[in-house]
Amino acid sequence: MRILNLYSDWKWTGPIEPVLNLMKVLSAQGHEVTFAYGLPPYETDRCIHAYIDRYKLNPTTRFRLNHVLKWNNWSSVPGTIHDLRHLPAYIDREGFDLIQVHRSHDHLIGGIAARISKTQPPVIRMDHKRNSLSPSFSNKFLLTRFTDGLITFSQRSLNLLQERFEFPLNRMVIVNPALDLNRPDFHRAYKDMRPVFNLPEDAFVVGNVARFQKYRGTDRLIEAIHLLRDRLPQLRLLLVGRSGEIKESVEAPIKKFHLEDRVILAGYRVDDYFDTLASMDCFIFLTPGSDGTARALREAMVLGLPVIVAKRGMLPELVDEGKAGLILEDTPENLARAIYEMATDTDRRIILGKTARKHALKEFRLDRQAKTVESFYKKILTLHQEEPSHEP
Repeated sequence: MRILNLYSDWKWTGPIEPVLNLMKVLSAQGHEVTFAYGLPPYETDRCIHAYIDRYKLNPTTRFRLNHVLKWNNWSSVPGTIHDLRHLPAYIDREGFDLIQVHRSHDHLIGGIAARISKTQPPVIRMDHKRNSLSPSFSNKFLLTRFTDGLITFSQRSLNLLQERFEFPLNRMVIVNPALDLNRPDFHRAYKDMRPVFNLPEDAFVVGNVARFQKYRGTDRLIEAIHLLRDRLPQLRLLLVGRSGEIKESVEAPIKKFHLEDRVILAGYRVDDYFDTLASMDCFIFLTPGSDGTARALREAMVLGLPVIVAKRGMLPELVDEGKAGLILEDTPENLARAIYEMATDTDRRIILGKTARKHALKEFRLDRQAKTVESFYKKILTLHQEEPSHEP
């Protein structure tokens, strides 16, 4: 198959690495994958362009692929016009079998271009949203007019998509989120990071990785640490990440509960990220971020960390509905009880950690994900060939 991926962003954010990993495997399996993305407006290393060569795809920056149009910012109009003028001819010239889209803007551009092209390849949307695609007018328009197939990552999201848009079930598929399980970081000895963060030798370290925005619920986790102050004096909370909202979402509750000696802000880690993750005794994840598949949680599970997750989004599905981790309504009181159980029941904690790793190594495999996506592509191509051509 010849596959054109459109990605209307230049930033290196949550969803992009899983997308590139998937396309890399599909390419290795013999498919021709072209990846079109935007260039950054200024010099930066945290962009797709800085990493794209690692994935051995056929990259192109010939299209602008600006962010979605906004009523108060029309600066992307020229780029949108450019893409609509040139993309249909490019689709025909290169002979793409299908168009894979990921975001609203590339969905709109790719959908229109596919429909007015001569070959009219099918358009498949991948739903990366934390709470699935919202039932907005724009999404209903995109899914009704410019969508031949939908890829989502959980049963919950599939149910929501069908309920909100009445999208045909035979044109939808659930694909397990995946990680590159062959990367060396999952199979090496880890540096002891506890001295780096001044953690006591007997500390029980609960960890969380996130962009600490208000909706992530870190304040509830910090309050849970406060509730356990006297019962678990050795308890420490290690927070990995940063955010423009960190003062309100993290620093303010730390000061409120006087937990400066119990909560460690590790900041954004790069070279020693997995070492930092491995230094935790337990991992907690409450709300997925821009990558609704909760990559940090899945990485923690691969490392064999016992996990606690909120009953939110696809998190329960990731931990096998409680078999590979504790699931709860994330009130401070519930979090405190779960943390106390993890800290005091060593046998239970060890079993959960081993189960989490076993589940992750089985379910989060790239080859398995790619096989499911490949089969779905073929199914959509067959259905598409049986239909009359779309009217331009």
